[in-house]
Amino acid sequence: MSVIGLVLLMTVSFCYAMFQGGFVSWFIFYSFLPFSVYALILLFYPLHDFTVERKVNKRECQAGESVEIALTFTRKNRLPLLFMVVEEELPQEMEDRGLQRKIIIFPGFKRTFIMSYTLENLQRGEHSFQSIRFWIGDFIGLGEKEAIYSSPLKITVFPRYHELAYSDLDRVFNQGAVVSTKKTQREHSVVSGVREYQPGDQLSWINWKATARTSEIMTKEFEVQKNRDVFIMLDEKPSDLFEESIEMAASLAHAMLKKGMEVGYVSRGSRLIIPATTGNKQKRKIFYRLAKEKPGVVNTLNENFRKVILPANAAVIFIVSDLTLEKVDILSAFRPNQGLMLCVKKQSDLTDEERLSNSAAVSRGIKVSFFEHHQLKFGRSEVMAK
Repeated sequence: MSVIGLVLLMTVSFCYAMFQGGFVSWFIFYSFLPFSVYALILLFYPLHDFTVERKVNKRECQAGESVEIALTFTRKNRLPLLFMVVEEELPQEMEDRGLQRKIIIFPGFKRTFIMSYTLENLQRGEHSFQSIRFWIGDFIGLGEKEAIYSSPLKITVFPRYHELAYSDLDRVFNQGAVVSTKKTQREHSVVSGVREYQPGDQLSWINWKATARTSEIMTKEFEVQKNRDVFIMLDEKPSDLFEESIEMAASLAHAMLKKGMEVGYVSRGSRLIIPATTGNKQKRKIFYRLAKEKPGVVNTLNENFRKVILPANAAVIFIVSDLTLEKVDILSAFRPNQGLMLCVKKQSDLTDEERLSNSAAVSRGIKVSFFEHHQLKFGRSEVMAK
């Protein structure tokens, strides 16, 4: 209700008491008077004097994790506030999932009060929070006042990844109709140290002296092959398996970087190339790009993009959710005879068209591997090094 409407209502109730007279009329007027005066005060209450601070326990996390957000409101006076409704204006992708953050708090005479909530099971992406909306009201709803405060916040949710054992990498690189005789992920000629045995290690790698000394099965650690870079490229066509493709890309990047390989990333949607290098900073760059990837129709060949120059000895891993001749052409345009197409589905589930595409890829020297999402194990959550 506006100020004019509220004053008019008070005037009408006063006139009724004056002309009607009697105890009941004046009782009604004086009973209504405190509520109307309080509502009138609220209409003039300076909400712009509020200061709002948003705090978050972490600005970066992995998909599936939770984030706690606390909103602290501070005001300059102690005018009693019966209630205050606070609504966090969530990013569009969270609203599409049906998430709502509207909470009623009761400040009373407090000058500082806090509202906190938890965003659970966050989805991969870069989520931008812009403003906070809140309003106050009186006892019987005569007057309400609203304010919107801008408080930008950005939360980056990195994709989940899986710890790939040596046997998993062997399946990725050496599965399929074309088996490379050259080991892509490691060079076995130079031993750099020993480590504990991991599932998938070959028996010939066991260091028997270290095993006898430590009473634990120890295997040889080999120097990483330095003469071949690997670039990961993602199929960005909309698919039910798009998130699985993202997780596979993150898992491969994590595994290869962990072994000291030089890994890069090619984003066809944004025409962005992350040059191949090693280290945690490179992992952060790739994961940040994967966090921002969205499905889109970009599978048509672009002549300018086909001319992108990658290192001559670089291999390209194209992660796809299904096999088509168009995708085979895309990989062929980048790296004839140096490409690997990794499909995140069962080989037995391929359609006739996909089987033809598989044969076409093999005939062009492109390896095709199949790796199902449920076969992977989730890795531990960790903070990305900046």
